[in-house]
Amino acid sequence: MDLINQFIENYKRKLNFYEAAGRLAAKQLEASLQSAGIRAMVTSRPKAPGRLKSKVLIRNSRRAVPYKNMREIYEDIADLSGVRVSLYFPGDRDKTDSLVCDLFTVLETKQFPEQSKPPTYNKRFSGYWANHYRARMREDSLEPSQKKYAEARIEIQVASVLMHAWSEVEHDLVYKPLQGTLSDEELAILDELNGLVLAGEIALERLQSAGNERVRNKNAAFSSQYELASYLYNYLSNNFRPEDIELRMGNIELLFRLISRLKMNTVKEIQPVLKSVKFEKDRRNISQQIVDQIITGNEKRYAIYQELRDGREGGGEDSRQAASYFFSQWVPLERMLNRISNRNSQKLRGAFNINTLNRMNVLDKDCLNRIVSLRKSRNMLIHDIEVPEADFITKQGDEARELLEKLGEQFPS
Repeated sequence: MDLINQFIENYKRKLNFYEAAGRLAAKQLEASLQSAGIRAMVTSRPKAPGRLKSKVLIRNSRRAVPYKNMREIYEDIADLSGVRVSLYFPGDRDKTDSLVCDLFTVLETKQFPEQSKPPTYNKRFSGYWANHYRARMREDSLEPSQKKYAEARIEIQVASVLMHAWSEVEHDLVYKPLQGTLSDEELAILDELNGLVLAGEIALERLQSAGNERVRNKNAAFSSQYELASYLYNYLSNNFRPEDIELRMGNIELLFRLISRLKMNTVKEIQPVLKSVKFEKDRRNISQQIVDQIITGNEKRYAIYQELRDGREGGGEDSRQAASYFFSQWVPLERMLNRISNRNSQKLRGAFNINTLNRMNVLDKDCLNRIVSLRKSRNMLIHDIEVPEADFITKQGDEARELLEKLGEQFPS
């Protein structure tokens, strides 16, 4: 008991740390969910000391060997810092799973319902439906002053808004009754409420499906990134096998702003673009690959996209000037490569594919390797994958100019 009291006092002194870690993780998640077009409410909280003490006492009583030191307790308790994701639509759990795994270092995942022991009351409904994650924030996603929070283990709970509300009521009444154990009548009412919640989730899934069906109309315009995200997710799920594509959606909000600016925010306009994207498994996510198809070889569209990115390319003034020079040389080269790649087919349009160029046997190996290197630099710059040094960017711009001159002689307009 002395050890547990010492642990609680130690935790109280660290409470601000766990509160800040949860708040930071919630902020990252909220921004990513919004960008990916997933409607949700995100909240965070540290474990209340009173609740924590009760949990540690119960855990300790169930152990074959009681806790020996505070380190063992800290390692055993995963939810000192918690984040709750309340989804508007329960059907978005799979998309959120991909996002959480991409954003955090996930240590363990639990899926519910999970029946660990027979209930005292004969329940008719399946109880709590959710995904729980024990995770840590990635150091490379944090500012230097925030890196200390990367060591905090965070529990992320993902469920629908309705399910979270029911679980709060059920948890507080069943596990923390104010006056004795609940009666069978009270347990039956909670079970009945669970049935209503599950029925509500079915209704929400149908509502989401009906919205997707409405957007499939070719003349329909996407009114928000949420409609665009739902359409893209359904399009990709219906046209690709899970093993052939990674559904990392990326910044759908930015993609929505781009197609709106270009007056392409309808199913009729976006469908041909999607059909021409290869959706390769590389460092680019879904939205980045679609953006590449839209802006390829078009200086005006490149400029609009960089403007919409709101100056997030990073680096100093030297890097920005070097990037501007690189793109002034790369875009004409890209346009020529698109023309070469598509010249034998009326059906092919847009961004060139290096495999297509290789199969055509019109460029030597050295030339292909230079194109691969330049495109890698282009992807790093346009999608914020990495910000190379200014000197390297400038040299790549020179390389693009030299290659354009060489190909211009080989493939005159």
